[in-house]
Amino acid sequence: MYSFHWLPGRLVPSEFIKKFADLYSQHYGVWSEKGPRPGSRIRLTPDRVRDWLTEDTYVVWATALGEVVGYAITVQSSVPKFGHVAWVTQLVVHEEHRQRDIGKTLLFTAWKFTDFFAWGLLSANPYAVRALEKATRRRCVPQTIRKSAAELKAFGAKHIHYVDADPNIVLGLEESRIDSKFYIDHSQLPAMLKAVQTEGNSWHLGELPEGWEWFAFTFRDQQQISLSQHELNEMLRASDEVTKTAYARMLLESPEQKWATHHKEEVDFIVEQFTQNNTKSILDFGCGMGRHSLELASRGFATTAVDYIPGFIERASARAAEHGLVKANFVVGDCKAISLEEKFDAAICLYDVIGSYANDLQNRAILNNLTDHVKPGGLLLISVMNMELTERKATSWFSLDSEPDKLLSLKPSGTMETTGNVFNPDFYMIEKTSRLVYRKEQFRSGPGLPEEFIVRDRRYTSTEIESECRRVGLEVVWLRFVRAGKWYEELPRESEGAKEILVLCRKPKAPDWQGNLFSA
Repeated sequence: MYSFHWLPGRLVPSEFIKKFADLYSQHYGVWSEKGPRPGSRIRLTPDRVRDWLTEDTYVVWATALGEVVGYAITVQSSVPKFGHVAWVTQLVVHEEHRQRDIGKTLLFTAWKFTDFFAWGLLSANPYAVRALEKATRRRCVPQTIRKSAAELKAFGAKHIHYVDADPNIVLGLEESRIDSKFYIDHSQLPAMLKAVQTEGNSWHLGELPEGWEWFAFTFRDQQQISLSQHELNEMLRASDEVTKTAYARMLLESPEQKWATHHKEEVDFIVEQFTQNNTKSILDFGCGMGRHSLELASRGFATTAVDYIPGFIERASARAAEHGLVKANFVVGDCKAISLEEKFDAAICLYDVIGSYANDLQNRAILNNLTDHVKPGGLLLISVMNMELTERKATSWFSLDSEPDKLLSLKPSGTMETTGNVFNPDFYMIEKTSRLVYRKEQFRSGPGLPEEFIVRDRRYTSTEIESECRRVGLEVVWLRFVRAGKWYEELPRESEGAKEILVLCRKPKAPDWQGNLFSA
């Protein structure tokens, strides 16, 4: 029902800023008797929201049937000697959509599985505090908060627009609050506090006088709360929705990404396969920065390349213009659903575009759509990651059903950002039932803020990928296990270098009314 979306604060379109301001004005709360307009809705203008979207902010919002039903703004920056702090400056959920874990999922979408020093917020709403605890899998404990109060006060004074230089904070054994002088009505507070207290989950932050807010934080070194299978599934689903951010932050032009430096040798191989079929036009799904399509265009082929990351397409288009490659066309689009006006003589879909989704139907949609864009009789060259090698090398397996907490112990790495070697068994786990491969990827370079993602991918055995090709109506010409840049050399399926399965397929020719095969 709900979809979650994420952007750095400075990139949020004006139309959404207005929607956030409207949602806040209609659903945040009303002023108390001590407020400037007692009994009236607390309102916010789009300009005010825009002022708060600084370079160190992220915005996450939830939609239902196309309408914004919740949003969160979070500031993320570093505290010397401690690490990064994430501080929620706004968390608003439509009144009709509350108590459905939207707040938790908003915060988790902003932070994912990031290993920060602290996460927190100021709020007079106990549901917001519980959302923080659920998203970080930790409890707000006053004694723990007190240990880092000085650092948090300094962070707030520097980065948070409504925190004074020396705020009045009360921290006791069973209380943690700040005098924010924000006089929101508290008439519903007793009922809300009762609602959030369940057996084994008592309230530790104390009562709240009007004009005060809870000073609620959780910390990296706290014991994590066990996750139910449902909670973990919801978190992973939210993480999947922003995984494209992980791909966007891959440093594909780095010399360390050696797998991405063999496009000339690989295009030699592609041309040899396709020219036997009188190929003149080629479609490239999941093109990245277009290294294969640019090389193909330089050799006289008309290429159209698609990727869902705008930054990659912009760089590829710029290179095509720089080198006068008028036959290279680059398009921003979703390979699962894009509809292009022409059919192509041949197509490529390389380096794990098929398999980048945890959902098999989504991976199949890419392959099916690629097939639909190829003329009958045309060839398709695809590659997927080798599951047979992945399983042979694996040292860690887990069950999402019986041991979901084990995933929290997954060791993080900067593999995607640096080398791209996602076959290092120290940094992946295989789920026993689904056979999905899980990794925790960190990104620390570039202009963006540090991030951490759980990335799930589907890898294939030779039997599985052959079956997928036939399922969408393709004929498998041949299949081989290969390493990057050396596609002429066929390897044993469990060879250390056999990280990819390369498959050449043909789209069958359509029969005419007499049963003869012809090309449309």
